Amino acid sequence: MLSKKALLEVSDLSHKAESLARGSATDREQARVLCQRISTIRETGYSDDEMRGQFADALVEDTAARKPNEVRHKKLFENYLVTGQDKELRDFLAGTESISFTQGPAGGFTIPNIYDDTVRIANRQVDPVLDPDVTSFSQTDGPQLSPSRVSGYDLSTITATATSEGSQQTSQTIPPASGAGLNANLIFKTTLVSTQEMEQDAANFGNLIVKAGSVALGRAIAKSAMVGQGGNEINGIINTIGTTPGLQFTPGKLVLDDLLNYVWSVNAFYRHAPKCGWLVSDGFYKMVRRAQDNQGRPLLSVHDDDETIFGYPVYLSPSLATPFTSIGFVGNAIFGDLSAIIVKTSRPTVKRVVQSSIADITQGKSAYIFRCRADAVYLDLSGGKNPPLVMGSVL
Repeated sequence: MLSKKALLEVSDLSHKAESLARGSATDREQARVLCQRISTIRETGYSDDEMRGQFADALVEDTAARKPNEVRHKKLFENYLVTGQDKELRDFLAGTESISFTQGPAGGFTIPNIYDDTVRIANRQVDPVLDPDVTSFSQTDGPQLSPSRVSGYDLSTITATATSEGSQQTSQTIPPASGAGLNANLIFKTTLVSTQEMEQDAANFGNLIVKAGSVALGRAIAKSAMVGQGGNEINGIINTIGTTPGLQFTPGKLVLDDLLNYVWSVNAFYRHAPKCGWLVSDGFYKMVRRAQDNQGRPLLSVHDDDETIFGYPVYLSPSLATPFTSIGFVGNAIFGDLSAIIVKTSRPTVKRVVQSSIADITQGKSAYIFRCRADAVYLDLSGGKNPPLVMGSVL
């Protein structure tokens, strides 16, 4: 049975063939070819466009069937974790068009995508700056991390002008911002140790070791991203933002005016951004919860509390308290469009090392070396005129 598109195409081809059949020898040959196409359509029941669609679907299915299976990939990865076998991942991917994974001796094996939830949940639990729902966090599909530059326009002030149809078009006075650069040469590393007995007996050992390594890397990356001092680590976000001039908290306590000044020091455009919120240390938020009005009542309701201040979500970042505990500071608080914090990492790799060169190896221990490339920047497209984030410290 012919489809509707096939019927239309047969009718169209028949009309063309009849017209060409009355012409020259060349026209009659073309008419013969059209008749063959009509015969093919009648046999298959599909028009030419439908046949091409069927071919494309079949090609996709065939290609997908030949791609490496994630479950099989996971089994090979776990076999490597326990025994050190399957040392060259490219052997598993041979004959497929895929990214190149690093060799074991050159730095480890990429953690399979099937562990993606384990890696990302571990990162989110460590610090919200590694949560894509809070900041502009992203992770590559492999161990590579290419240098990049983040650019854009200052949307807090950009505007258009009313004009007539005959007026000369003039360009905007606001040029594109050159943006901030993300490096690819910063490497974070942690080493975990396990006995070979645990490797063989522990249920789901692969998930355990991947989660532990991801938490360790995430904690180091988040701390460096927020309070790092540059050099071998990230130049911390708080160093780039800096304490906002005129934004000071009442020593020893927080009052309503402190919080009002904090919120209204951010441009309204950024206050309405989807990721606008508070990024605070645990000590700072505890001080906010202690804040009272003139009648001794808490400023924040403790009934059905969902951790918000003025309706903006509060995210607790342990890293923000790190540089201040030694001098008695409670910590930092950052407010505004948190998407201005851009963090990018590669997918972690893990390398298994057995200490077989030492004299006594009766304990049968293995070391797992996790590596990850990462960098972070604070993107202020206004050049400080209308910063998307403001920051202050509390004694």
